[in-house]
Amino acid sequence: MTNKGSAIPPAPTPAPTPPVQVSDSMRRMQIGIAGVLTVLLLVGMAGLIGDRARENAAQDVAATTQASANGDQQKASNAPLEELGVQPVSKDQNTSTGVKTPQSAPPAPASTVPDLEPDPALARARQSKQ
Repeated sequence: MTNKGSAIPPAPTPAPTPPVQVSDSMRRMQIGIAGVLTVLLLVGMAGLIGDRARENAAQDVAATTQASANGDQQKASNAPLEELGVQPVSKDQNTSTGVKTPQSAPPAPASTVPDLEPDPALARARQSKQ
């Protein structure tokens, strides 16, 4: 028989489980591992960049030597002044001219400045005290 008037209580639902709390030491471990991985990634990228730079430098040197072997490049000069158009003069060329620049005479001693002369009244006062 069915009992139409009686209500069947619903089945109890389990209580929601509280979120799992991660302890401080576990969180520190996660941060430490992430830091180490980040450093490894940066070091790896720096190594790749360094290798690529070395390859480019080697290619530049190879291109330079090939151009100099073909004569396409101008002769490299160790005299930067000549590249600028300045003509250096040797010591022999300086002395062979025979013309010497006159040097100015040392300045004559300047006359005394009146403001710096001792006061005669002060000199008389000193003499009178003695």
